[in-house]
Amino acid sequence: MIEKVNEIMTKAVKDGVFPGATLCLIINDKTYFHAYGKKSLYPVEEDNDINTLYDMASCTKVVATTSSIMMLAERGLIRLYDYVSVFLPDFIHKDVTIWDLLTHTSGLPADLINGHFLSKQELYDNIMSCEKEYEKNTKMVYSDLGFILLGWIIEKVSNMPLDKFVKENLLEPLEMFDSGYCPTDVNRCAPTEDRGDKIDRGYVHDEVAHTLDGVAGHAGLFSCVKDLSHFLKMILDNGMYKGKRILSKQSIDLFFKPQVEEKEGISLDTYRRGIGWIVKGKQCCCGEFASDETIMHTGFTGTNIVIDRQNKVAYCVLSNRVHPTRQNNKIIPFRARLANYIFTHLDTMFE
Repeated sequence: MIEKVNEIMTKAVKDGVFPGATLCLIINDKTYFHAYGKKSLYPVEEDNDINTLYDMASCTKVVATTSSIMMLAERGLIRLYDYVSVFLPDFIHKDVTIWDLLTHTSGLPADLINGHFLSKQELYDNIMSCEKEYEKNTKMVYSDLGFILLGWIIEKVSNMPLDKFVKENLLEPLEMFDSGYCPTDVNRCAPTEDRGDKIDRGYVHDEVAHTLDGVAGHAGLFSCVKDLSHFLKMILDNGMYKGKRILSKQSIDLFFKPQVEEKEGISLDTYRRGIGWIVKGKQCCCGEFASDETIMHTGFTGTNIVIDRQNKVAYCVLSNRVHPTRQNNKIIPFRARLANYIFTHLDTMFE
C-alpha cells in the first residue's frame, strides 16, 4: 500500500500542492523514504531527491527550541514555570512564564506588524516592550514572538548562541549532520519564495528570522528527511537514540500530555496543545484517524511532522509549497487527507 501513498504524493505535485516534496514514514521498526516532483521550478527545473534540504520554518519551534528548553529543564537550569523576565530582564511582562510561551497562552500577539522592516536592535526592543493582546492563560494565540523569546532564553542560560547549542546538544548526538541553521551548501536547498528581485534559497524564508541573521527560536532550521528520521525515532523511543539518552522519558511524556485546550461551539473535539507541540484535536494535520496520543507541527514553507505514540508511527513531509509564491495554500487540506490514508492502512502499508 506504500504505492498508494506515492500515488497520493505524486498527484499532489501534479495538482500544484507543492513543486516537490520528500517523505519519511516510520511504522514500528520500518522506515521508508521517497522524493517527489521537483526541488526547484525557477529559474530552472531541478530534480528532487531525499537529500534535499528544506526550510523547516515553524517546525523549528518543536525540533530545535522545545527540545532545547527541555534539556535545560532536565539539567536543573530552568523550570517551565520560571518567569521570562528572570532571564530576560528587559521583558516588560513580569507575570509571563516559559510555560506560557510554550503553550501559546502568554497574551502576546502572533507577531509584530511590519516586524521584518526593523533592525535587529529595533526588533529586540519591540519584542521586549510589546503589549499583550489578551489576558494570559485565557486563550491560545499562536505566537512567533513567544518562541523568539524562548530562543533568547536558551542563549542566556546556556551562554551559547542558539545554533551552536542546538548543534552540539541535539543535532550531533542524533547524527543529524546535514541539519542546522544557515546552511552552507545552497545547491542542496529547495528554493522558496520569488521576491521579484531574487528567489530565496539557502537562507530562511521567514523575514523576522532573516533579520536575526537566520538564527531564531521560531524559524531558521534546515533539514532533510534522512536526518529527521533520527529525531522521529528518538521521540518514539522515549528519548533514546542508538543507546544514547537525548531527552528524558518525562520530557517526552510532557510533549504528549495536553496542557491547554479550547472548545468551539458544541463540538466535543477541542483545539489542544502540549509543551511546544500541537496535540491531536480539532482540524489537525494528522487527520481523523490518528490516536489521541499524537503530536504534530507544521511549517509555513510547507513542512509538517506527525508522531503517533500509541500506533508507533511517525512521518514528516518536507516541501517548498511557497515556491514560487506563498499564495498557494493547497497544502492545508492535503495534509489531513494524506494522514487519513496513512492511519487507516497501517497494517498493510509495507505489504
